[in-house]
Amino acid sequence: MSGAVVREMDSFDVLVVDDQPMIIEAVRRALVVEPRARVHGCLRAADAIGRARAIAPAVILQDLNLADGDGLSLVEQYRLDASLRECSVVVLSSTVDPLVKARAFAVGAADYIEKLPPAAEFVARVRHHALASRALSERNRAMAALEAKDEELQRRNAQLDEANARLKEVNQELVVDAWSQRQKVEALASAGSGLANIQDLDVLLQTILAEAAGFASATSGALFVAEGSELRPAAIYQEGIARPAPARGCKTPIDATTVVAEVAMRGKAVRDGRAGLVLPIARGSSVFGVLSLADARDDDGFSLEDERLLRNFADLAAVAIERAQAARSLIFRMVSMAALRDPSETAGHVQRVAGIADILFESWADARELSSAQRASQRDLLRIAAILHDVGKVGIADAILKKPGKLDAGERASMERHAEIGSELFSGLRSDLDECAAEVALCHHEKWDGTGYPRALAGDEIPLFARIVAVADVYDALASVRAYKDPWSRDRVLALFAQESGKHFDPEFANILCRRIDEVERVRDAFADAPTANGG
Repeated sequence: MSGAVVREMDSFDVLVVDDQPMIIEAVRRALVVEPRARVHGCLRAADAIGRARAIAPAVILQDLNLADGDGLSLVEQYRLDASLRECSVVVLSSTVDPLVKARAFAVGAADYIEKLPPAAEFVARVRHHALASRALSERNRAMAALEAKDEELQRRNAQLDEANARLKEVNQELVVDAWSQRQKVEALASAGSGLANIQDLDVLLQTILAEAAGFASATSGALFVAEGSELRPAAIYQEGIARPAPARGCKTPIDATTVVAEVAMRGKAVRDGRAGLVLPIARGSSVFGVLSLADARDDDGFSLEDERLLRNFADLAAVAIERAQAARSLIFRMVSMAALRDPSETAGHVQRVAGIADILFESWADARELSSAQRASQRDLLRIAAILHDVGKVGIADAILKKPGKLDAGERASMERHAEIGSELFSGLRSDLDECAAEVALCHHEKWDGTGYPRALAGDEIPLFARIVAVADVYDALASVRAYKDPWSRDRVLALFAQESGKHFDPEFANILCRRIDEVERVRDAFADAPTANGG
């Protein structure tokens, strides 16, 4: 996402529209303590709009009674001007009439300051409105980037539809004698269509591997994704279940030293009877990964028909992976924005939270006997919402996010605003993903007993996904290295969750975490952050 995030040290412009030069000078002197502020003056109402367009100020301080015009009319014009909609318009007037103040807010004023207040208050209010203006500007840029990416994703979906159409034509030409093979063809077409509905890359990769293993009756397998000139293990298939690969750092060069690497390099499938079937996942000259299946259940091993079916499935998988990678890139740009503000908000952290949330949801879904289709769609939404849970930190000042000591009450209140800011980033959008991401961002700091923030919701009033992410987020914070602490031991973590079950946490999910702690720790290790220079 282009554009820098709002930083404390950014300079900003202030335009004072007042027909008294002494007021403009007084503002300039008051703001001399704020070195980032550049003060400009405008004495005539007739020049105000043009001057504002030329300067693009963060804040406009507007007098109401000018010799050649009406200040309220100018406030309204600023708000209607597309080039000025992101600036904060503040009335600066000696008029104290409440009705006048009400009219000012009605036509779009962000604040009303009676001139001139004490210097400290005045500087603080101008600074606040400048930062608010910058934050709005960055939000609008982010939304524009989201819209552009949405158009790109629609184009990718169209390509996937074309691939599905080609698959249908190929299927019609296949001569399949066995009834079970005909079932595979139908299942392949259905699975290919289903891939288009998965947005989370990790869920997609595991789904691709599980479907491919099912088509070929393989009992084990792995999926590797291409990253530059290397292949990284992304998912493994064992005992009928596809899971994230545990060794995420173990990469293989794309060369001829292994069968998997050679398949990626040459783009040709390799079939070895019962032992294995290895296929490239590619579109044109672009290689996205490799499917490696082993140990066929059928006595005859992997057949030519299996290879042909899976080659078509791999074509569909390539388009789906390309689309999901584009979505993942956009999502992690938002995460990177948060990481620039809060170093603890790493890509590893959000992927661990997403992976742990997936485990908690799986047990919840088992208890309620959810169908496989319901599970897949809900897992997809949950993982992306979990990745974006703290994106609202982009709107919190560096001085608060990076303060080495304990926050005071005012700073704590400002920090807690990140939940509402994160939710607002998804406001006005209409998809299920936007709704889930907004709920998780807003409510993942709510507590089961009603003592959380920002709305003090309790029990089932807290959205399901927010209750899940709350457990996953706190677990990862406790079990991970931070600048101010070492990771907690397993026993200490489990004791905390047992103590806080029914207080901070939904007791069902606190219990699941304790019961499945071995799997949770495998997710923690799979997405471990790279060590820093000091070992952290």
